[in-house]
Amino acid sequence: MGTMIAGKLLRLVPIVLLVSLGSFLLLELVPGDPALAVLGETATPERVAEVRAELGLDRPLAERYGEWLGGVVTGDFGRSVVPPVQDVSTMIAARLPVTLEIALLAMLMSLAMAVPFGLWTAHRAGAPLDTAVGGAAFAAISMPSFLSALVLVFFLIFNRGSVRLLVLVLGLALAAGVAVRAVRSARRDGGWERSHRLALVGAAVAAGVAVLLAVALPVFPRQGFVRITGGGLIENLRSAFLPALTLALVEGAVFLRVLRNDLVGTLQEDFVLAARAKGMSTPHVLVRDALRPSSFSLVTVAGVTLGRLLGGTVIVETVFRVPGMGSMLVDAIQTKDFPVVQASVLVLALLFVLINTAVDLSYAYLDPRIRRGGR
Repeated sequence: MGTMIAGKLLRLVPIVLLVSLGSFLLLELVPGDPALAVLGETATPERVAEVRAELGLDRPLAERYGEWLGGVVTGDFGRSVVPPVQDVSTMIAARLPVTLEIALLAMLMSLAMAVPFGLWTAHRAGAPLDTAVGGAAFAAISMPSFLSALVLVFFLIFNRGSVRLLVLVLGLALAAGVAVRAVRSARRDGGWERSHRLALVGAAVAAGVAVLLAVALPVFPRQGFVRITGGGLIENLRSAFLPALTLALVEGAVFLRVLRNDLVGTLQEDFVLAARAKGMSTPHVLVRDALRPSSFSLVTVAGVTLGRLLGGTVIVETVFRVPGMGSMLVDAIQTKDFPVVQASVLVLALLFVLINTAVDLSYAYLDPRIRRGGR
C-alpha cells in the first residue's frame, strides 16, 4: 500500500506542473494588453506601464513563469492590482476555509441522506417506498440551486412552525412503522433476535430526535457567515447550515440514485445470496456485505462533486452572502484582477487533483484485489 501511495504521489508532480503552467498562462489568453484591460481605455501611458511592471509583462515569459512558480512554492501569490490592494495569499487564506467548510458539510449531509435511503430502497426495490424516494430524488436533482435556497429560506426561516409540525409527524410515523415492523418480524421468527432489538432502539432514537427537533428547532440566519474564531462553533454551524443543506439536497439525491442502482445489482451476487442462506440478518447483509463493493461509483461521484463544490458554489454564496472562494473568483474576473484569478484557479485545481488522487487510493481500500494487482 505504501508503494502504491508513493507511486501515485510521484505521478502528481508533472500534473501539478501542468496545472501551474495553465493557471499562469491565463494572463496570456487575455485579448489585447492585460494592463489596459485592468485599467480601462482611459488610463494614462504611465499608469499602464506601471501595471505592466507589476504583472511582469515587460519580461520574457519563461522568466516570469519561473519567478511566479517560485513564489507559489513559498506561498507568495503576489498582490492584487485592483484597489484595495492586498496580498493574494491573504485573500485566499480568508476565503478558502469558508468554502471548504460548506463543501465538507454538504458532503456529510449528502452521504447521511444517501446511504440510509440507498440501502433501504435497494432492499425494497420496486416497492411504493422505492418509487416515492426515487421521485423525490429526481425532483431534487431537477431543482436549480437558487430555487432550493429560496425554498429553504421560506420554510426554515419564515414558516418554522409548519416545519416543526412536519418533522414531528414524519419522525413519529417513521418510528412507529419501524417498531411495528420489528414486532411483526419477531412474532414471525418466534423470538426477539438482535436485529429486532436494534430496530426498536432505532425507532426510539428516531422518535426522540423528531420530538427534540420539533421542540428546539434552531433559528438559522438568513445571510452572512460567522467564523469559529469570531462567534464560536455553534454560531458557525448555524450560519453554514442553510448553504450546506442547499447543496446537499441536489448532491444527496445524485448519491442516492447512484448507490441504490449499484446495490440492486450487488444484492443479486452469489456472495450476498450465500450470506443470506447462512441466516445473516438483513442489516448485516446490507451494511457488511453489500455496501462496501457497491461504493465504487459513489466514491467516484463524491470525489468529483467535492472538487466541483470548491469552486462551483457561486450561486449559493451569492444568495446567502457567504464570503467564499467562488464569489471571490467571480469578483476577480469581473474586475480583471488577474493575480487573484491565477492564484484562485491554481489552488482550486490543485485541490481537485488531490481529491481525485485520494479517491483513486480509496479503491485499493475498498477492493483488496487492486492492492494485490498493484503488488
